[in-house]
Amino acid sequence: MAGRRKKAEGGGGAPEWLVTYGDLMSLLLTFFVLLLSFSTISEEDFNQAMMSLQGAFSIMPRFSGVVSNIPRTRQQKEESVHNVARRLRRRIQVLGLEKEVKIDYDARGGLKISFPDNVLFEPGSEELKPEALPLLDDVTGILAEMPDSFVEVRGHTDNTPPLADSPYRDNFDLSHARADTVGRHMMKSGQVGPERFELVACGSGQPVAPNDTEEGRKANRRVDVYVRGLVDQSKIETEEVQRRRLRETGTTEAPLLPISPQELEELR
Repeated sequence: MAGRRKKAEGGGGAPEWLVTYGDLMSLLLTFFVLLLSFSTISEEDFNQAMMSLQGAFSIMPRFSGVVSNIPRTRQQKEESVHNVARRLRRRIQVLGLEKEVKIDYDARGGLKISFPDNVLFEPGSEELKPEALPLLDDVTGILAEMPDSFVEVRGHTDNTPPLADSPYRDNFDLSHARADTVGRHMMKSGQVGPERFELVACGSGQPVAPNDTEEGRKANRRVDVYVRGLVDQSKIETEEVQRRRLRETGTTEAPLLPISPQELEELR
């Protein structure tokens, strides 16, 4: 009787195979949750985590290919600086202004578009020439396709003061009026909002050539449009933080960030 009661009491609960099966399903669920979290991690967060590990353990000096399979972010899917510059140069060439309008890479990974005053304005005036409007409209149309970009319009003059009967008090006044005219025309279409613009009057304070020749003064009379935000600045900032940590830890070899060769060429 006692033996029979003991057998009946021990027969309750789930079978052992079912417990094992339940543990297996829990592990599989955890595995798929981890896969999902890795598929949505950002490169910036990944880089910060890798730098923390490197500073703590002095391991993994290079990890340029570690995140090659992580999906690219929205900003990285936008056009590269190289493609933007190529499109702008093509439009300038179509308009026959390739010898006048200059496009260069900015030191922070953006673009600088330099318009001589004779391309945009009448002499000593802030009024845009009719033939300048298609050029500014083309630039605005390309900028409208890059919602993360920021536009800085800088007006420049030579060192010749305005005439006595001029409506402008000095060269700062004239350079501001011209920057304002260019910026407002680009905003007028509604494609690029005013919150993405900054207008700067430089006067004659930032010459690119000596003002003692007519050729130099002509080069100094210009409007420069800086387009920033085309390259992920977090990559540049992450690299600076990374190099500082390497100096603090005494490591001599700097790891490579996951930047493509094309982006490295554009940042030089």
